[in-house]
Amino acid sequence: MKQLGGVLAIGMVLSLAACDRRPPAVVPADESRPAAAGEPAAPASMPTTQDGAATAGSGPARLDGYGAATLGASLDALKTAWSEPLQGDVPDDYCHALRPQGAQADDVIFMIEGRKLVRYDVRNDRIVAPGGGKVGMTLGELQALYPERADLTPHKYEQNGHNLRVRPAAEGGAILNFEIGGNGTVTAWRVGQTPQVDYVEGCS
Repeated sequence: MKQLGGVLAIGMVLSLAACDRRPPAVVPADESRPAAAGEPAAPASMPTTQDGAATAGSGPARLDGYGAATLGASLDALKTAWSEPLQGDVPDDYCHALRPQGAQADDVIFMIEGRKLVRYDVRNDRIVAPGGGKVGMTLGELQALYPERADLTPHKYEQNGHNLRVRPAAEGGAILNFEIGGNGTVTAWRVGQTPQVDYVEGCS
């Protein structure tokens, strides 16, 4: 009888010990730590422009200037900042166009008025506009890049052509204007101050 009681006592102790077992605590994942090998990393947020458009890599074109040139800078300051010779003379305060010499000759055209840099034009697909647009893109691609503050207007000279004019996010900022040909693709674009950015004929 004593032996039976001892067996029952041992069984009760084992049962109580089993009831006291708890599953191991789950440690929450630390999102700030680097991903381990084979573990997918969290997607990084894509940088955007002030217009809310995703950027397409760094380049010389900006809303406040181009390369070392800054919109609003004096002619002397532009020549000093650019460091390489610029083609074209500015004999007076009227509108004139200047181009870089050498390898960058076909990259950009600077508009000078009142002996200040007021606009620059690009007519090739090598230079990317602020926000990602460039020559050769379709209107639909542009509208996806610039979903806000973009106004579509008819082209003054080209039948079935348009201008997509991206207004600045802040008062007094520069305007980005894309010229779209009759075939529906971008033929040129420009960044500048008003009213010069809206000179359809440039300095002509």
